[in-house]
Amino acid sequence: MKKQVGIITLVSFLLAFSVSAQDTTFTKFAGLSFGTSIAKTDLEPSYKKAGVQLSAYMQFTPNRWLNVGFWFSAGEVQSENRNVRFFDQSEFQINDYARTNYQSLHVEPSFHILKKSNYSLYLSQGFGFMRFAVYDKDSQNLADRLDSRSQGEDYSNFAVLLPTTLNAYYFLPNDFGAHLRTGFLNPQTDYLDNISIFGNPENNDNLFILQLSILKRFTFKNSDDEK
Repeated sequence: MKKQVGIITLVSFLLAFSVSAQDTTFTKFAGLSFGTSIAKTDLEPSYKKAGVQLSAYMQFTPNRWLNVGFWFSAGEVQSENRNVRFFDQSEFQINDYARTNYQSLHVEPSFHILKKSNYSLYLSQGFGFMRFAVYDKDSQNLADRLDSRSQGEDYSNFAVLLPTTLNAYYFLPNDFGAHLRTGFLNPQTDYLDNISIFGNPENNDNLFILQLSILKRFTFKNSDDEK
């Protein structure tokens, strides 16, 4: 499934830019986004403890229906289960709390369901990478706590990211606007709370996001049109 999503994303990305030369104008907009991210992990099996996420991005609109955006995000979430009893803890110190900081960079082709000159509703499927670090309640990095995981269970603090989101934006006549975004980041890791084998190793952790952005739109004419 991950391979299929990656192929679709790449094809969409190439298609969007391949048709850009056919248009007489080229539009892009930049945005600053703020909102919440909520983790689902082995410690928090449901989305209920809100964290924060901030983003900066630029979106290109080379044709009417298929666009491409580039996103940089940073956020923090918490997971906690004071009654955690995943395993006989006589020889392990399994964490019952996790604070996770993350940064991500991804490309995001978008398909517009409804699009007018000043507003749009669209779906996006992205592909990128996330770096994360997990800390306990004493701000100690849990990746270094080998007794908190099964013997030989190490993990990378980098993960592939496959965000799937629903988006809507609206622009005012002065080319400033607002953008609402919600969906799932879909990191391909089970270690956002430092727990995998002692929890549910068959199910990756995930992040739900809800964000509001302030936008500025820029429109350029192709050089051929000015001759």
